[in-house]
Amino acid sequence: MQCQCHLLSESVSGRIVLYGHPAPDDAHNIALQFNNITQWLCYDDFLALEWNVRSIDMNVYFEVHPHEDRVHLSTPSRYLSFSFKPHELTELKRMLSKAVARLHWFETLRNAQN
Repeated sequence: MQCQCHLLSESVSGRIVLYGHPAPDDAHNIALQFNNITQWLCYDDFLALEWNVRSIDMNVYFEVHPHEDRVHLSTPSRYLSFSFKPHELTELKRMLSKAVARLHWFETLRNAQN
């Protein structure tokens, strides 16, 4: 069996790769690498992550937390969070946005073939 690998997005700090086909099931086939973070995600968790990161308004965040120089992003695990400098979060937002657009494009192509 041949596994297809698709680069969804890439930047100087990381990349997002789809292994196989985009499918809203429990397969953890999307790999996110960003700085020192590596995470395998299923389709739904990946879309939730993109929405969560996209919804962060850094101006409002720093108004509420004026003494912080990083944005702290929580995860489903209450003991795990990530901290990003503003330029890192902006780069991650761009990567995730591009990856979601490409993922939806792959879905559209696959559905058109069926």
